[in-house]
Amino acid sequence: MSVPKGEVRPTTDRVREALFSILHPLIKHADVLDLFTGSGAFGLEALSRGARTARMVDASRASCTTAKANLSKTGLEGGTVIQGDAVQFVKRELTAGRKYDVVFADPPYCKGPLDRDFVVELVEAGVAGLLKDDGVFIAEVQEGWGTGSEDSAGFDGLRLVDTRRYGKNMLLFYRLPKE
Repeated sequence: MSVPKGEVRPTTDRVREALFSILHPLIKHADVLDLFTGSGAFGLEALSRGARTARMVDASRASCTTAKANLSKTGLEGGTVIQGDAVQFVKRELTAGRKYDVVFADPPYCKGPLDRDFVVELVEAGVAGLLKDDGVFIAEVQEGWGTGSEDSAGFDGLRLVDTRRYGKNMLLFYRLPKE
């Protein structure tokens, strides 16, 4: 699989394998949204494991070109690559009324107090509204700042149900609150 040079920090194979082991019961026939897709690895893996659709979004033209090429090489069906800002895309999807079984976000890490925390921005944009009733929102963050700090992982409208650590990287799993 090709990766755009210098622009992306792909999820490691180890983390992706662990993630898909966790998601195994959800992926078959799932509608997947992959935000900050980079090379498209998450969306492509989901399709290869039986997802019905995978919409892969990235602001970078180079990332989208690479993700499209990777999608073409695999011959997998149901994948769409969209160039655009992930936060704005979430807002448009809400307006369109689209829902997903799995929403995965692997944004640039918040590494200091002046960095954007894209996970917070996605939550504020309404990412919870894109989840089907049993859907899951997964954010990959780096331990330390922003959403990656112990006291900042919770959000109104989403319930943190699991946290997995892989070195300094963390996968945060959110679901809609039970009524």
